[in-house]
Amino acid sequence: MSNEVQTGSEAAVSASHRMVTQVLLLMSDTGGGHRSVSEALAEGLRALYGPAVEPRIVDAFIQYAPFPLNRSPALYPYMVKPVFVPFYARAWHFANHPRRARQLVYLFWPWVRERIARLFAENPADVIVSVHPLFNDVTLRYWMRVSRRVPFVIVICDIGTIHALWCANADLVIAPHEGAQRRAIACGVPPERVVVTGFPTRLRFREVRGAPKTFWREQLGWRANLPTVLVMGGGEGMGKVFENAQAVAKSGLPVQMAVVAGRNERLRRRLEAVDWPILTHIYGFVRNIPEMMAAADLIVTKAGPNTIAEALAVGRPMILTHYLPGQEEGNVDYVVNGGAGAYAPEPEHVQEVLREWLTRPGLLETLSQRAAAMGYPDAALDAARWIWEIARRGPISAGAVS
Repeated sequence: MSNEVQTGSEAAVSASHRMVTQVLLLMSDTGGGHRSVSEALAEGLRALYGPAVEPRIVDAFIQYAPFPLNRSPALYPYMVKPVFVPFYARAWHFANHPRRARQLVYLFWPWVRERIARLFAENPADVIVSVHPLFNDVTLRYWMRVSRRVPFVIVICDIGTIHALWCANADLVIAPHEGAQRRAIACGVPPERVVVTGFPTRLRFREVRGAPKTFWREQLGWRANLPTVLVMGGGEGMGKVFENAQAVAKSGLPVQMAVVAGRNERLRRRLEAVDWPILTHIYGFVRNIPEMMAAADLIVTKAGPNTIAEALAVGRPMILTHYLPGQEEGNVDYVVNGGAGAYAPEPEHVQEVLREWLTRPGLLETLSQRAAAMGYPDAALDAARWIWEIARRGPISAGAVS
């Protein structure tokens, strides 16, 4: 797929079709990442095909799942708290086998099949795109049992550790990198149905890459001439955000710091109550993370796949401080082995890495170049092109899908 945005020509081709192509994007707010990917794909589709495409984002858990699955988004922040993480990790690892994963899903099939049927009846589409692993096998199982099947695409929304539930035998599996592609093939997806586009991020991340950091600092009201550290913990403000901010502030380095608490209002109030020894900017949930990343020299964050993909798309190295066992274990290795960051599980480790990066001549620039080389700023556009192509081509014969 081309890396150029061909909005004029592709939209013109799209407009030649009389029917609007309807794209159903299945996600759930179990963590902020699935919605972000859905929005990125919708942006990519609209940028390329304009009014000829109609992306529709549906939270399938909240809107269609039976109780208690429809409470999953509200329960997720509690499920990943430290006290429950060991149980969450065991369940994740137990299901991480192709045959076992499908068997577990099939156990739930009698319970959810009526809801799945209502989901697709109420949301007619020319192509269905899943950005959540729990929707994949049940979707395929449903469409194997009806006379007219709609093309089905899976967009893998993990980076380092790819769960078997992502690797269902859809018409197309869109992978974030070659390692994920190999994992899908090893789980039984035919090689010709797996493509690599990168991890889809909002188009704004590709747009902010050109201007210098000082430009974005001025736009944000930050000091333009100070090295800048961005501290965050995803949309939910998870991990040791407060402790990491303290580590940066007490490092003794001449830096300014921006801290994003996300939806964690308790964390935001706690951060705002501190008399910080360095210039510090505190935020709650924001929509201008692309500009903040572009303004920063480096990012201190948990090892969530979306944050990693966004930082790489902008070309910013990361100090990773926390990961969710099972789901995010491989993310740290992906970043560190690629030379785009370091793992610092304790605040004192954050200080050590920070001092090394900011005092060794040329090191930060080298890390930034490696991060940019690992990034896929055009991923949302390339994934959108594949989704459009599958919608136009139609599904593979039902007998070819297991």
